[in-house]
Amino acid sequence: MQKLSVIATNACGWPNLTKLPSGRVLCTYFNAPSHGLLEGDLVCSISNRRGMGWKKLSTVASKPKGGNRMHLAVGLAGNGDLLCFSSGFYVQDAEFKGFSGHWLSRSSDAGKNWIVDPDPIVPKGNRGTIPFGRIIRLADKRLAYSCYLSQGKGKPSETWIGFSEDDGRTWTERAKFGRNDSNEATLLQVGDGRVLAAVRTHVDHHVKLCESSNGGQTWCEKGPLTLPMQHPADLIALTDECLLLTYGIRNRGLMGIGVRISLDAGETWRPPWVIHQFGTQATDIGYPSTVALDKRGNLLTAFYTDYEPSLGKRAARYRVLGMRWSLKDWLHQSLLGSISDGKQLKL
Repeated sequence: MQKLSVIATNACGWPNLTKLPSGRVLCTYFNAPSHGLLEGDLVCSISNRRGMGWKKLSTVASKPKGGNRMHLAVGLAGNGDLLCFSSGFYVQDAEFKGFSGHWLSRSSDAGKNWIVDPDPIVPKGNRGTIPFGRIIRLADKRLAYSCYLSQGKGKPSETWIGFSEDDGRTWTERAKFGRNDSNEATLLQVGDGRVLAAVRTHVDHHVKLCESSNGGQTWCEKGPLTLPMQHPADLIALTDECLLLTYGIRNRGLMGIGVRISLDAGETWRPPWVIHQFGTQATDIGYPSTVALDKRGNLLTAFYTDYEPSLGKRAARYRVLGMRWSLKDWLHQSLLGSISDGKQLKL
């Protein structure tokens, strides 16, 4: 059964979930009710072990004067520290005035306190880029994150993966991927050693799959995962073979959160289904981030919206929401005919 909870109100969001070793979940997000054109901070809230009962925890990165912190990539270092790359805009009268830097925040106490480095050691080309998605640990124990550079509306973007060999203290190498057009990308290390990336394109805004077989040094394109205006995506592993893709559906008249699964570690993908719909009055939604709460198929997906129909008279307001749901609810025999070829899925 699906259960919605409010993580934050008056927050546009771009939420990013991290499951902590304690079993609680940290959600990092932008705390202003605007799609990036108001001043605001990156903050985090924390749940209980059931992905509910959210409480504001701390400020991850405070806004610079006249600007904001809103773009983010978050993950755990090998020693258990939380890391958050961030960037943002300088704004004035709800207009973009420039980028406000590429920062790195670190917490050694599960998000209660953060040390912010406004000038981290990253490749020179990364300083003007926008971080996105998850900071992950590769099979060789290096850390990696993705960042991108937009060339403007309707033009192809460029994306890089950055590497750290000292648990996130310095980031000295990067590699480009997502040829021809790539934007917001989320990374996943899979059990057979490959690195996958679910990558948003910028020309028609669909999500495509990219793959590396050598630790992120070189990449190949595997094909589209969504239709145009269905973006961006989060990608997690439920088992070595079962991968879960969650993504925003931003097509007018069908604003929602979509899901696809792969049962062969990303080689093929089952048909999509929709786990949440926002209705026709929503205009700004999505950016799902998902974690597995347990090994029984219970999941938590966070997203943001400017309209949530289930809240009735209070529907029209920016919020970050968390939704508990179970994969098993969608894999019941009676539902399989509408989402797949009718054969029972084996997890």
